[in-house]
Amino acid sequence: MATNEKQFFGPLTLHQKSENPSIFKTETPNECACVLCDEVFVLPASEKQMLTHLFMEHRLVIADANQIADLEGYMKYWKLRFKDQNLPFFCTTMLLDNKPDGTKSKNEEYFLLSDVLPEDKELRLNLRQTKLETLLERHAFEREDKDYSKECLFCRFVSIGTRASYLNHLYEKHNFHIAKPDNLIFIDDLIDLISSKLDKLQCIFCEGVFKDRTILKEHMRKKGHKRINPVNKEYDKFFLVNYIGDRHPVNKQKPFNMSSSSKMYNIKVREEEFEPDSNIDSDPEWSEWTEENGPVITCLLCEHTETEFENMLDHMEKKHEFSFSKATEGFNFYYKIKIVNYIRRQIHLKQCLACETKFDDSKNLEKHLKEMKHWILSKEKWDQPEYYFPTYEDDLFLCFIHDDDESWWSGDERETENQNSMSDNISKEMAMAVLGD
Repeated sequence: MATNEKQFFGPLTLHQKSENPSIFKTETPNECACVLCDEVFVLPASEKQMLTHLFMEHRLVIADANQIADLEGYMKYWKLRFKDQNLPFFCTTMLLDNKPDGTKSKNEEYFLLSDVLPEDKELRLNLRQTKLETLLERHAFEREDKDYSKECLFCRFVSIGTRASYLNHLYEKHNFHIAKPDNLIFIDDLIDLISSKLDKLQCIFCEGVFKDRTILKEHMRKKGHKRINPVNKEYDKFFLVNYIGDRHPVNKQKPFNMSSSSKMYNIKVREEEFEPDSNIDSDPEWSEWTEENGPVITCLLCEHTETEFENMLDHMEKKHEFSFSKATEGFNFYYKIKIVNYIRRQIHLKQCLACETKFDDSKNLEKHLKEMKHWILSKEKWDQPEYYFPTYEDDLFLCFIHDDDESWWSGDERETENQNSMSDNISKEMAMAVLGD
């Protein structure tokens, strides 16, 4: 069924199971007012709605919003600052030929607030440092608190003392090893999460659901699933290493100098301290609990990933009979950005790129595209202002796009067909800020 109704949604992320990709986000609901009006949103649940509101109502985009350690504090700061000066004073201004709803209109202004502005960069760093200090205080408390009392996940034993002694019981009596206690944070929430899964008769590792507890226990024992899954992002927030430095997959900021904080709280941040001790763990598969491989490029049309861009182009030609190079031949950098973001949006909505027929699942859409060869992309559909901004915030595919005759890193100004769509003052470095890279 074809449809012309345009759907709007907030920033997405390719490689995260959780709704919010940043490990810094608090789960405590807090009201947060828009920086430019009195509209109020409850964070973190309504973060996407708030960012969409900023774009649709105020034409404001906050770069790398998912990387801001305290978005509520960030919004409060800029709400006060915007009372002193207008948006162009702080933001990068872009001139586009469309309104947010897609209506054609010449030289419409949009604004990008990013850490290109020194004041914004300093604010982000300060919020991040404050968050880290709070986390280290929590970590120190969990290590030193001796009044922790909790019933074992697998037997009726009640541990009274430290959280470390509770975790040691799980390992020594039940061969259930999560990680070294000194490497964990929010242990109470972690144990409650695991407990809730067991109560639902759900395997901790593969997430499978079973008929009764006996079958579940037998499954976990035989399959070696008495451990958490290292690729499940749901557990990232419970490992201190993900907050220190540049280890989290979506964390693209440089690591802080943690030496003073580490000494204050007696936290060892050497590389070897984050690796599990093979002498303690009896499960040989636990050696695979290491930080993930480098970033991956995701196919525009399916979930296949590659680490090399050329391999991804080859995959799309062989698997989907779609040549990105031919589809974008002769287009400039900005047009290619729009096309990628348009394709991402359509695939996310399970909607054909050409005829806009909607499907119930991705497989049927993939089959339709291949059989009907609907690869001819109408410029009227993808040449819209919203496609300057990435559909997925962690879309590495965008980082490999460049003009056919120039490299991605060229900062020279150039005359293209897109002159009337963007101001001449927007360089490719600004485009990278929009892309979140």
